[in-house]
Amino acid sequence: MSTLESIFWHVLGYATMPFIFIVGYIGVAAAALWLLSLGVDKDI
Repeated sequence: MSTLESIFWHVLGYATMPFIFIVGYIGVAAAALWLLSLGVDKDI
């Protein structure tokens, strides 16, 4: 792999990390809220 390709893949990898973390955080939060909502009494 050439130096240019190596730089390209490193930049691409580091650029996607924040996106992956944010999507993961939102997904876990949504799943937790959904699970918590299953136990809530709807009559109140």
